[in-house]
Amino acid sequence: MAQRTHTDPWVKKAKWLTQALIISGTLNVGLLCTFIYSAVKDAGRPLAGSAYPPKDVDLSSKKGLQDLLASYSRLSFQDLLLRLANTELVEAGFSRRDVALACLTRFHHFNLERALGGGTLEKRKISFKHQEGSETLTLDIYPGLADYQYQAIVHYAKTEKWPLTPQGLFFEIQATRPPFDPSLLETFYLTGEFHYLQLLFSKTGVALKKEHLVALLSQASWPTLSETAEYLRQNSNFTLSERRHFLQRLLSDDSKLAAKILLDTDQEYCLKNLDNDTVITLCKLLGDRANTSFLRGLLNSPRPDAVWKKAASILYEQAAEEIPEALELDSAKRRFIELKADTPPLPRKAKTSIAYTVVAGDSLWKIARDHKTTIAKLREANNLESDTLKIGQALKIPE
Repeated sequence: MAQRTHTDPWVKKAKWLTQALIISGTLNVGLLCTFIYSAVKDAGRPLAGSAYPPKDVDLSSKKGLQDLLASYSRLSFQDLLLRLANTELVEAGFSRRDVALACLTRFHHFNLERALGGGTLEKRKISFKHQEGSETLTLDIYPGLADYQYQAIVHYAKTEKWPLTPQGLFFEIQATRPPFDPSLLETFYLTGEFHYLQLLFSKTGVALKKEHLVALLSQASWPTLSETAEYLRQNSNFTLSERRHFLQRLLSDDSKLAAKILLDTDQEYCLKNLDNDTVITLCKLLGDRANTSFLRGLLNSPRPDAVWKKAASILYEQAAEEIPEALELDSAKRRFIELKADTPPLPRKAKTSIAYTVVAGDSLWKIARDHKTTIAKLREANNLESDTLKIGQALKIPE
């Protein structure tokens, strides 16, 4: 009995160790099963940072992905924002939120780089065709973004009034008319595109107010603006010749402001250095607002008929006179340039005016012609900022 009592503690310890090993083994088996289950469940979706479809894979053949892109491409900014929480897989390892983000950046110019604080993002190219047409569009899709990054994206989109790229801000400005939203302007002022173009004008002696420069830039195309800004960023070529080149590019975008600034700041250059097509474009854009001395200079320049005829027709329009059917250079010069030496100057008259009420069918040109005055004098006498007239509007007709 004494011996049995002596071995009881060891028996108890053996039993306790056996039970502990059984429990530990059971737990290990459970953890192993859980791991295997998770691996099988997530086999169709690559882990964050793992290899997504290589860049040379044509994802346009993925029907499920194509259908979702076609659907999401028509959604609004807010509708796409709601879908950034959807982690359901579609095809090729991409989720619905991946597709929603691709559409946000491509169709709504969402500023993803700023939302995530900069840095390099892994991306793939994917193409699809609109259902309504055959146009093929290319989108960037961003694989492997973590949940916290999507949360940051949503937070940025909800807290920023203008969470857009410079291109998106530019399109917002183009879609509105002055006066622009002050907060939109302040955001656009921070872009590299505005910064480098402002430097170009200020360093070449043209001091434009910020809002006036924005109005000028809004008449450009985005490729013209972005390419010029990138060139200035890389080369720092803030020169007079580059400013002239930029304004001439804007003439091809039919910018009336560019035509006015170019003529106001470089009239002699325009007379001597612009090619004939550019001069005609300049005249067409400015119309009867073109500088009279510039138009007279064109009559005296050795340019082809098309140029002097355009200049002469505008001079006749400014004088509110009918354009002769048989337009001749010599007669135009006699009318607008040459003065007879024996003709005494006309005595100056005190500025007077008569009242006139606009009726249906009136225009500044018609009123100026009927009252033997000029459109420029009508504008000056009435402080007109626009040529649009309203029926019943009272005008002063200068004598």
